[in-house]
Amino acid sequence: MRITRIDMKAEMPVRKRVAAYARVSADEADNIDSLSAQISRYSTLIQSNPGWDYAGVFSDEGITGTKMDRPGFIALMAEADKGNIDIILTKSISRFSRNTVDLLMTVRHLRDIGVSVRFERENIDTLSESGELMLTLLASFAEEESHSLSENVRWAIRKRFEKGIGSCVFLYGYRWDGAEFHIVEEEAAVVRRIFSDYLSGKSPHMIAKELTAEGIRTRRKTDEFGYPAVFTILRQEKYTGDSILQKTFTTDFLKHTTKKNEGELPRYLAEGTHPAIISHETFQRTQEEIERRRLLGFMANQRQRFSVFTRKLYCASCGHTYRKKLSIKPNSITYVYWVCGTKFSHGISECPARNVPDRVLWELTADVLGADTVDDALFNEKIERILVSEYTLTYLMKDGTEEIRHWEPPADNPRCRRNA
Repeated sequence: MRITRIDMKAEMPVRKRVAAYARVSADEADNIDSLSAQISRYSTLIQSNPGWDYAGVFSDEGITGTKMDRPGFIALMAEADKGNIDIILTKSISRFSRNTVDLLMTVRHLRDIGVSVRFERENIDTLSESGELMLTLLASFAEEESHSLSENVRWAIRKRFEKGIGSCVFLYGYRWDGAEFHIVEEEAAVVRRIFSDYLSGKSPHMIAKELTAEGIRTRRKTDEFGYPAVFTILRQEKYTGDSILQKTFTTDFLKHTTKKNEGELPRYLAEGTHPAIISHETFQRTQEEIERRRLLGFMANQRQRFSVFTRKLYCASCGHTYRKKLSIKPNSITYVYWVCGTKFSHGISECPARNVPDRVLWELTADVLGADTVDDALFNEKIERILVSEYTLTYLMKDGTEEIRHWEPPADNPRCRRNA
């Protein structure tokens, strides 16, 4: 008789590694279904299932579901990619993501690596046959819900703007008590100093450097004053006691991208919304000075030795701009010439470019312009830039043509006869 042997050893079921994801928005902090409640419920649920191994509960608080750069969510995905998770539990599609495209991409990626996402409210398992279709439909509804909510919020903000009610509560020089601004005199003194120093001729960089050297910090106390902080103060109309509202607006409710309002939407001027730190006259003079310096560009810095050739003269060897330099000899003769910036800073070993006498530069440029002297306006109208190569100047004209001029090193200026 033939006897078939049967292995009676029962195959042990494979335990699933289960994690959960929880999220609440900023306006849901007091909701009964708070973040702590979600975390506690999921922890208990996973650990009470004999077929599951606890893989953690990942969470985000006060972050919208349209964003994918959520710390808890990123950590969850990292663990899944490492192969440490088999199942992810979450309350609903909107908790996981309100962006249809991002949601489907994420779920499909998880499905490809064998991870199931189970949405409790919609009763969907992404590894099931019907999961993909149902997920696509329901995710679209979630995105539309987010869009509707975003529009309602924007409408409410604009109505506040129309009434002259702003939304900025963090401003150096002031403190917000929940209802109104109060001046912090220590910081207000710094604000007045910044405006005064700028109108006296100092640059934002210099002002920032002096404040830092004196140990004066921004509102955070740990951050040093830099150019951006100083320039932002100089442009902030709120220091006059008035507020311009809706300077920016949201262009994409999913990505939360913002754009400077350049006339697309109305802006509102609310006068006397809070105590003033500077006068309207000081602020207006500052804005005029900012515009004046912007138009002058590099030449606005009166501490630089500049001319019409500044940032127009380039080294053909290394591409660096030339710098104007004065050399006074023991016999009191002053030589004025232009030297390649690389050579000036690092020496002849880095760039052997020729120095150009200032007198030669003016004479040859006047010849190119067909004038007796170099007129700034005519120069800027005709000449784009000048290349220096050995004893040759190549003028690149704005009409696309080139003019070439040669010069000989003067016998009375050894610096222009050798690469000293």
